[in-house]
Amino acid sequence: MARSPAALARRWQRSTRSGANMRARRIAAGSEFRLLQDEQEIGYVDGTRVSFRGFTTRDDAALAASVAHQALTRRRGEQPHSADEPKDILVVDQGSTQAVIARAGILASLLPPAPEDSEVGGWGFEIELLPEERFEVFAIARARVIWRALRGTGIDRRMHQFGAQPLTSG
Repeated sequence: MARSPAALARRWQRSTRSGANMRARRIAAGSEFRLLQDEQEIGYVDGTRVSFRGFTTRDDAALAASVAHQALTRRRGEQPHSADEPKDILVVDQGSTQAVIARAGILASLLPPAPEDSEVGGWGFEIELLPEERFEVFAIARARVIWRALRGTGIDRRMHQFGAQPLTSG
């Protein structure tokens, strides 16, 4: 059954809004990839973990990590915990790193803002992939699942790359 041009156009618009045009660009000859949206670097995949950077605050990065964890949990076919609210998320110091914790356990590690000379500034998070997700094709697919979830909830608008401004007290 053929689809009308208008239906195809609507489907394409939905797919681009949901993150279908996120690209993964290989870094050198390794298994690391930069993640790009509209030619803006948003994160990376290194084979064992997926990360996203550029959030204006630590709390935005923690909330994004929670959304990412829930999206991966659903994709993996597991039952997600109902910790949708920011009040259900804790940020805890773990030695030299900070972790995002909820009832489900450790959701992700937070990444502090990169040095000023870095391409991607702001807060970030990284999520460990399961051993069976560490093949390149699966790792990038998991990054796409996360990005679609971030786009779907609007959290991507809290990233520097897309015009978010840090809150200033005045």
